[in-house]
Amino acid sequence: MNEQVLIEPSISLEHIGRLYKLISEVPFFENARISSIKILPGGLTNSNYKLTIDAVTYAVRLAGEGTMEYLNRPAEKHNARLMADIGISAPIIYYDEASGNQVCKYIDDSKTLHIPDFKENHYLSLAAHVFRKYHDCQKEFISEFNPLKEIEAYIQLLAEKNFEFYEGSAVMQEKIQEIRELFKKNPPVLAPCHNDPLCENWLDDQKNFYLIDWEYGGMNDPLFDLGALAIEAELTDEQERFFLKEYYGGELTEKQLGSLIINKFLCDALWSYWAVLQIAMGKSREEYWPYGLNRYNRAYALIHNGSLDHSIKVNQ
Repeated sequence: MNEQVLIEPSISLEHIGRLYKLISEVPFFENARISSIKILPGGLTNSNYKLTIDAVTYAVRLAGEGTMEYLNRPAEKHNARLMADIGISAPIIYYDEASGNQVCKYIDDSKTLHIPDFKENHYLSLAAHVFRKYHDCQKEFISEFNPLKEIEAYIQLLAEKNFEFYEGSAVMQEKIQEIRELFKKNPPVLAPCHNDPLCENWLDDQKNFYLIDWEYGGMNDPLFDLGALAIEAELTDEQERFFLKEYYGGELTEKQLGSLIINKFLCDALWSYWAVLQIAMGKSREEYWPYGLNRYNRAYALIHNGSLDHSIKVNQ
């Protein structure tokens, strides 16, 4: 009797073949049988799937082409395992350092969060406590994620590819330099950071609250994580204050509020350069140019309204 494999029709034959090849090469799955393949939401550069193998579910990532140019895959393997060990991320079954392909245990009966979910104080509070848990875990990631260095690397790659960036970027680079000087005088205390906590990277199974996908993980200023989620979840000023109070466990200082704004600026500046780099590497201009432009304009708004200058001043 032939076993029927349920596969979403929109999945390409190429990816179906790559998934079967990947699973067949993992010793853990020797003699195993795939019974279903479904697309998982999220991910701009990678392709993510939910596979049922011998009645057990797994999350499989096929890494995007060209990501090895700017991602430290061996570091991700190490960092993600640390987070799985303390119950923050999903257990890793297999990780290929050469490609970035990964198989994790799927978090069953879990809800993938989206922007509207973080309008609830409940999830803002949960996220703040998860951030605090791993920021304070005293573990060391083997990589550093320095937004200033990342931005410089992206600028260099764009220059090498002779690729245009958004108009008016000179002013943004001046502010980036001011922040660089600020951090030389008052370097932030570094901790393990996720650095890309999209709403869709959070999972709730009613028992634990998980943060998955650690490919940008590295030692960084913890406020970068908070700033990134504040942007991704489109938090209002009031929601940001609640979020920060939950994280710090008390009333806020001008310096703490300023640090959030500085990191929000760095986050949007960073990913605007990243987006244009994706186009330079052959990705869709139609998809990535407006994505980066939106981030670029949002970063510029912090310059124009004076909040970035004020934040730099109170952190000196």
